[in-house]
Amino acid sequence: MTDLPPEDRVASLSITGDPDGTGRRTAVFEMYTGGEEGLAINEEQRTQIRATPGSGFLALIDGTVGDFVDVPINKDLFINLGGSQFAVTIDFNSWKGATGPDGEPLQWGDTGDTSEFTKSDATGEHPTRQIACLMWWLRGTRVSSIEGELFPGAGIVGDGPAVLRYGQHREGGVYDPLEVVLENPGADYPGDSVSTFTGSITCIEALALGNPIDATARTTK
Repeated sequence: MTDLPPEDRVASLSITGDPDGTGRRTAVFEMYTGGEEGLAINEEQRTQIRATPGSGFLALIDGTVGDFVDVPINKDLFINLGGSQFAVTIDFNSWKGATGPDGEPLQWGDTGDTSEFTKSDATGEHPTRQIACLMWWLRGTRVSSIEGELFPGAGIVGDGPAVLRYGQHREGGVYDPLEVVLENPGADYPGDSVSTFTGSITCIEALALGNPIDATARTTK
């Protein structure tokens, strides 16, 4: 992994919100493994293209194209309607005083200040504090496709998607960063190691709706 540039060896997750009522800001959680190992990254395209025989959709297809194509038994019809999901799972570890491959502290919160521990930032802190800080942000924000109120007066609000940067998915990379929602993020502090913890975050690429949508026109404002 040492042949990769430092910026390709660190992943980051940016979450924007106002978890304590003091104003919207962005927390950055930088993930790294340390040593010569790289991050464990799993990319997956979750396809949803199968139409099971006997379903209403397949019956419709049969009725539409049955004069041209024989629809056999024991075979499925596969149609990609664009409803699949792109998911990235990153497994990492962190430790007190964690630094990246360039020797700089790994930011873990909204300030990156290693001299002061706050509820919104645990950069360089003990693993238990890092875990608590991450979970505090996740509990206090609504990471979703919606930023603001979905429909005026509906009461459905969100903080918008998080932003995942990893490998070449970053500013200055070949690919753009990903706007994502999170699936069952977690961290494990085993207790037998006083200085490290492991974590795993699955990020699913999401549609970002941005500003509220007009309920009548169905267009973004």
